[in-house]
Amino acid sequence: MGYVDAHTHLWFPETLDKEALERVCQIANPELKALKLEKVIQQMDALDIDFVVIMAYPSRRLWGTKEDFPLKVLKHCSASPSRFAVFGGVEPSALSLKETKEALERQYQAGVSGFKIHPPHTWVKPNAYREEEGSLKQLEAIYEFAQDHSLPVTIHTGTSAFPQARNKFGDPIFVDDVAVDFPRLKILIAHMGRPNWVSTAFQLVRIRANIYAELSGIPPKKLLEYVPRVEEISSKALYGSDYGSPGVKGIEQIKDFLSLPIDEHAKREIACLTPKRLIKTLDRG
Repeated sequence: MGYVDAHTHLWFPETLDKEALERVCQIANPELKALKLEKVIQQMDALDIDFVVIMAYPSRRLWGTKEDFPLKVLKHCSASPSRFAVFGGVEPSALSLKETKEALERQYQAGVSGFKIHPPHTWVKPNAYREEEGSLKQLEAIYEFAQDHSLPVTIHTGTSAFPQARNKFGDPIFVDDVAVDFPRLKILIAHMGRPNWVSTAFQLVRIRANIYAELSGIPPKKLLEYVPRVEEISSKALYGSDYGSPGVKGIEQIKDFLSLPIDEHAKREIACLTPKRLIKTLDRG
């Protein structure tokens, strides 16, 4: 039984238009321009990675991608459906409620494995559906759809260094409302609020049954510095490389995680058992 990389930005050139590809390569990672599906699968085989999760959420402000981006990624990866999971999404403030529901259904029918919410990039709090936070019903529709279809939702927490990111939206405390209001929804807190709100994220993972620690965005060699009690939450934690983001050397970063001085069973829970329990691949296997 191999490993899972639960958070990547493996955005293949074929899935982006020319302008978006240039922006991604300039701002995030120039290596993505030469990314090939077959080469990635070869690397996965060498690293004993069963499947990777691709975050293919729309971001008009940063990349110029819209709700068809997840569909393009799903189609491109469909040749190897057991090796990929794709998290799509909808920008809740950019569409009507009807358009939001239609986009979610299209992505689900295409095989989406979950959804990604990126508050600092979309300038929307994770709990903005609540009356006291603005009553954004499109956001509520995302959570309801995911809960009803047993799909996990990854929510970015912590800061983002990208242009136009608004980091005030990255506080994980706003995710607490989501956990309470949607108790059957599996919520993955990406990046554990690093660097400013790790303690908040850790406590939410401990006290909310449906919140999970998604450890991407924290270099493995720094993990025990940021989350020294990670073994306590290993059954609710997922490994992710965040490859595609600036400074991440590749999916081979999993080797750094596996070399950490923590319990071997905890490593297996984080990099294999927990993500496989929560996330289905494109073939929904």
